[in-house]
Amino acid sequence: MNVQCHACGKVHPLADDVFGNQEVYWLSCAACGQAIRVVSPKLRTLRLETTARVAVPVTAEISAEGRELRLPEGQQLSLKMVEGEGKGTVFPVSKARMLIGRGNADITLNDSTASRLHCAVEVSDQEVFLRDLGSSNGTFVNDQPVAVAPLRDGSTFRVGMHVLQLVITPRPA
Repeated sequence: MNVQCHACGKVHPLADDVFGNQEVYWLSCAACGQAIRVVSPKLRTLRLETTARVAVPVTAEISAEGRELRLPEGQQLSLKMVEGEGKGTVFPVSKARMLIGRGNADITLNDSTASRLHCAVEVSDQEVFLRDLGSSNGTFVNDQPVAVAPLRDGSTFRVGMHVLQLVITPRPA
């Protein structure tokens, strides 16, 4: 029988008589030292446990149109709540794609008319875009529903019963 190390992939030959009356035999991989649990095929059926893999961290985000998303060097962006619960609250734009919605978002709104992931503010070089994420009730700029719309300093947009304003200021030295 051959046993393959799940860590490095090295194949180890294993004699059938190593199990004796045991159901499990532990083998140390000669290549990487990883402990390998081998279950006797004669005494027991192997049941593999599901494992969660850690995703590789993303260092650069790309918009649906292929723009590289990144925060500008000399500017500070923020979103100010101008209407709705939390009026006056200022949210710093701390990453190139900020999600806005009712739950699992960077900016969470207590608003039943907002979708869980309602829209995103995407920053690319000197451009800022608002992207609707398939929300139930739409995202509005100038009272017009939008799929994707450019934003400038002072632009406002509506998400459910909330209105937010993009504020761009020079980054303090």
